[in-house]
Amino acid sequence: MVSTDARRTTNVTPPPGTTLFLIGMRVTHPLRLYAWLYPFFAMPRMLIHLRRHRDAGMLTCRLYLGASLMVVSYWRSADDLRRFAADPGAPHLPAWRGFAKRFAGTNSVGIWHETYVIGEHETSASGMPPWGLAEAVGVKPIGSGEGSAAQRLAATSCPVPHGEASA
Repeated sequence: MVSTDARRTTNVTPPPGTTLFLIGMRVTHPLRLYAWLYPFFAMPRMLIHLRRHRDAGMLTCRLYLGASLMVVSYWRSADDLRRFAADPGAPHLPAWRGFAKRFAGTNSVGIWHETYVIGEHETSASGMPPWGLAEAVGVKPIGSGEGSAAQRLAATSCPVPHGEASA
């Protein structure tokens, strides 16, 4: 188990281009098992692959179960994310092609995603191990002048690299 940190912490400034990727699945028709089990089991295979192949660019991820299954992941860059998605030797492209061929347009299961290149941001945590962006890029104690969200926003904003804003 990862040890907790009682101090108030925030993330270190992420390198320019650090990317947040959210992807999820919503079951529309629970009785159409094969339609939603296909992506449900494809996602863990992708995450295992990415954890074994750190050079692909994923920094960290968390899986959440709720009304929509969701994966929150942080990447070195949007380019790394796009390269992984298009890599025929990685598990995403074959899984996506299989889903698109068999289930897209059937209204059995929905797939969604959002990509954000991190610019202005702020984080804080207390009494827990690094989480989210702090887990992805590192953690530091909240110092003087960083006590409020507004102060952390000002202290941790990083420029968005040219051309990344449209990712």
